[in-house]
Amino acid sequence: MDIFFIGHRDPIFGVIVLFGIIFMVAFLSYAWGLFRSKDEKRRIEKFIKKFENKSSLSDEHINLLKNLDVNTATLGVLGTMFVKSGDFEKAISVYLIALSKAKIKEEKEFVLTELGSAYFKAGFLQNSTEIFLKAVEISPRNAVALRYLTMIDEKLKRFDDALNTLNSLNELGLDTREAKAYVRANIILNDKNLSVEQKSDEILALSGDFRLLKRMAMQLWLKNGLSLENFRDFADFSDVVDILYHQNKPVNLANSDYKALFYAKGLVDEPCKINGFELNVIRNLKTAGFDRADLSFNYVCNSCKNAFPMHFYRCPVCFSLGSVKITLTITEKTDENSMPF
Repeated sequence: MDIFFIGHRDPIFGVIVLFGIIFMVAFLSYAWGLFRSKDEKRRIEKFIKKFENKSSLSDEHINLLKNLDVNTATLGVLGTMFVKSGDFEKAISVYLIALSKAKIKEEKEFVLTELGSAYFKAGFLQNSTEIFLKAVEISPRNAVALRYLTMIDEKLKRFDDALNTLNSLNELGLDTREAKAYVRANIILNDKNLSVEQKSDEILALSGDFRLLKRMAMQLWLKNGLSLENFRDFADFSDVVDILYHQNKPVNLANSDYKALFYAKGLVDEPCKINGFELNVIRNLKTAGFDRADLSFNYVCNSCKNAFPMHFYRCPVCFSLGSVKITLTITEKTDENSMPF
């Protein structure tokens, strides 16, 4: 009987078995890769159909872009051009075509991130959420997609979800202190069980991580009819000059910048040094007896340099947090009684 098992003791037989196993594993891996690739392609095609919009690009242009030998990077540049011009529908159509052409993981991640960004800027938050979740599914370390998901949760007041996403960004090594403080401050603002003073105290406790929260606390007091005379932790002057200018009672006179503003307005008699051209002009005109001068305020993003008529904590264009800079402009007081209606 040993003659039937002699191969088991033959070293060559062992080598043949080993190579047979390696070949089988390689073949099964290849077959599984093909199956996964086809399955992923079908799922991407099904995913794309959910977002196709026939009213953006004409069928002729869609077919042209699909049939041209153009890579996803080139289509991405075209989509970006449409986004910059504000034509989000065309940008979305181009990105969808690029997604249908994407073959490798990096290309799909890139296109999905750009597509989600276009939906976000166009205001379609639900579609944007689905796109970014797909991008994170493909690449869990996609920090851009995670940041956008955080901002979507902020807009929809899903602050707990925003904190969870920020924790993921923190694990990727990104600094999320300001964003976490801002989200937590919004949770406090929306807590109906807290008094104004309690909300203010808790928000101020977070201001070490995000300085603009002191402004938020001051706004909270004013919104609820409380006097800033009793406020305990004032914001930097440059962060609240627009708020202070409209106050008719001097506050925080221990601070030289605060005192100078109220002196410029004529609410403080004791002379003091005034820093800034605009406030000096206001004071000199008042001294000369001209009381028609006023100040208006614009809000500039330090990151993208866009200007806005209203204050923001997160830039409406580039979405940078805490990037606002308040600029002053001398204007003439308007007389509402003489305005035409």
